[in-house]
Amino acid sequence: MTERTTRRPGAGRRSWDAIRRDPQVGVGLVTAVALVAQAVLAKNVLDVELDVASQFTGLWIFIAYMVSGLRDRASAIAFAAVIVLATAAMLTLYAV
Repeated sequence: MTERTTRRPGAGRRSWDAIRRDPQVGVGLVTAVALVAQAVLAKNVLDVELDVASQFTGLWIFIAYMVSGLRDRASAIAFAAVIVLATAAMLTLYAV
């Protein structure tokens, strides 16, 4: 007869705290929120249609963050701030 081993549910997986502290996750969440906010504001408030380059401004910056290889907290905060500022700048340009 074979012996059954019991495993805890979730054993071997990363804990939520480890995922939450990962700088990539934080910058990714900021990017997602910025893209959704930009789409909602452009469509419903400004009533404009953004072109592809300006529609995905935050995503292009996030891709630059991933390619750069910088994974410390300071660079994550800097890239997140640039994503928010670039999104706000793009919406401001289309509002004028």
